Amino acid sequence: MQTEFETAIARLENVKKVKDGFVARCPAHHDIHQSLSIKDENGKALLYCFAGCKYEDIIKMLDLRLNHENETPVISTTYDYTNEDGKLIYQVVRYMPKNFRQRRPDGNGGWIWDLKGVQPILYHLPEVLKAVNDGISIFCVEGEKDVETLRAQGIIATTISGGSSSQWLPQHVSYLYHARVAIIPDNDTPGKQYATRIANQLYGWCSSLKILALPVKVKGDVTDYLSDHDVQSLINIYDNTPEYTPIGAVTRDEFNAIKGHLIYLHSLWLKSSTNKNNKYNNYIL
Repeated sequence: MQTEFETAIARLENVKKVKDGFVARCPAHHDIHQSLSIKDENGKALLYCFAGCKYEDIIKMLDLRLNHENETPVISTTYDYTNEDGKLIYQVVRYMPKNFRQRRPDGNGGWIWDLKGVQPILYHLPEVLKAVNDGISIFCVEGEKDVETLRAQGIIATTISGGSSSQWLPQHVSYLYHARVAIIPDNDTPGKQYATRIANQLYGWCSSLKILALPVKVKGDVTDYLSDHDVQSLINIYDNTPEYTPIGAVTRDEFNAIKGHLIYLHSLWLKSSTNKNNKYNNYIL
């Protein structure tokens, strides 16, 4: 008799073996990127769609049992947060049924299930810092799932744990000094507020700063977008999005224009006969 895992594998399309399980086309949406992760947990099928499909919908399409509601939650995915040197600082742990917890190494091969005394850091920080040095654009999103979706397409991406409710600290901003940054919020009010809050903190630090608005369903995200579009269409949106400027702020072009006028007027002032001996003549803008 086939196990549930074997049954699921047999009913899925474009199944491919990967490091810690399998990937396949998700049966719950029009999938062109093998968005479904499948793992074998003692014969049970651990299913997770990176495009955001509900577990219940995937089970229904595969004609498997309805849910795992009465079973003990199991870890489906872990997301490692490392420092600049690649040392693991903490993990975000995703469970099935859907739930999240955070843990940190105890130094003895085990885990402490809290982040007391640990400062949050950017996800995939070493990659982010290299991208800053190399002048490569960095996409900031709301969650680890979206980061991994973008990384699978060859795009540098990051987030901080906690989603739209998370707070960026000064060190998060300093990591992105002179970086090229694009923020992609989820299509809902908390997501847009989150993007604006981050952008206001980053403004002035980055060499380029944009907020991308994707044509997705309400509460949709970049993973939803890439489940129906290729990565080039996302790049086109990025290329055609103007630089972000906070309300009331002076743009770089405006500042440079004003500076040019002031320098010109100052040069005229210096040439005037009445000001030739003025003690302030040596000061320039």
